Amino acid sequence: MICLNFLDQVWLKEKGHREIEVEEGKMQSDGDGKEDMDRLSDMPNFVLLHIMKFMSMKQAVQTCVLSSRWKELWKHLTDLALNSSDFTNLTHFSKFVSWVMSNRDSSISLHSLDLRRKGCIDHELLDRIMEYAVSHDVQQLTIEVNLSVIVGFRLHHSVFSCKSLTYLKLSIWAVPWMTQLPSSLQLPALKSLHLEHVTFTASESDCAEPFSNCHMLDTLVLDRFNLHQGVKFLCICNSNLSSLSIGSTIQEAPYKFVLSTPNLRYLSVMRDPLHQLSACKLCFLEQVSIDCEAYFHTHFERTYSALISLLQVLADHVKIMILSSSTLKILHVSYFIMFFHYILLSTLPIICPMCQISIH
Repeated sequence: MICLNFLDQVWLKEKGHREIEVEEGKMQSDGDGKEDMDRLSDMPNFVLLHIMKFMSMKQAVQTCVLSSRWKELWKHLTDLALNSSDFTNLTHFSKFVSWVMSNRDSSISLHSLDLRRKGCIDHELLDRIMEYAVSHDVQQLTIEVNLSVIVGFRLHHSVFSCKSLTYLKLSIWAVPWMTQLPSSLQLPALKSLHLEHVTFTASESDCAEPFSNCHMLDTLVLDRFNLHQGVKFLCICNSNLSSLSIGSTIQEAPYKFVLSTPNLRYLSVMRDPLHQLSACKLCFLEQVSIDCEAYFHTHFERTYSALISLLQVLADHVKIMILSSSTLKILHVSYFIMFFHYILLSTLPIICPMCQISIH
């Protein structure tokens, strides 16, 4: 049996990590075990596949040894959870992933593929996984991996023009030039996008505008991103976007952040305040949350200046502003109270849950 032979190679003979023992043709002898097995046998395939969706991919494939009915069942899964923590080393994990992609029923589209690897992953394997996902019309794709430095490597660009994607999360630790995104993302069905450790590029100008062709995009999360050399502006231009979360950038040089998001309702700023924010058409902005980290030993003046500028820009648009205690440390509470009473709109409600300060 192919499946059993593979399990022998990858799991059963791992020294100190033997997880299952299989005796072909032998079922549990006790009555309760038979009753439980009969209950499973009575279930239709779509119910069993739904149950298997909550397993890791390794556990799902292991079910092939239960009986002849289960032998081919895992191949019809539409949700693949590939987590390296289920394996003792990268070699076994890579062999397993390759084996799954080769043996799964290729006529069935993917609903979701979730790839997580704490250590570095093989570049060719990552390429094959991304290509496999796109070629099987994946709807939800999550990739959280590390990449070692390989000259000439670029992310597989077919992912950024996948017409079936509705959810995409990329978190790839690597040097910036390895994580460059195309200047424009062509993802017409995408509703939620989460990008970490990526580099934004521009086609011919010094302004990166990657999201304008994602017409269904509702939620956008950016963190630890970078602007390609020569790019000075990051423009988020999207008429459908309603929720935006922005973390820190990994570059030292100041940059300008332009918001053209007329339907934006929720904005969250984490760790570093935005530098030189320019915003227009924020008619529906309801809530802004700011949680900046106070680095009093480095760049404090720049952080303070950027934070004040950010507050001034947003005050004309937002209804409710939530500030964390670490943000208040930067502002200093006494100057903070005076600032919001005399500089900002006096009707703006301010909520500071951590320090129990409320200003109306």
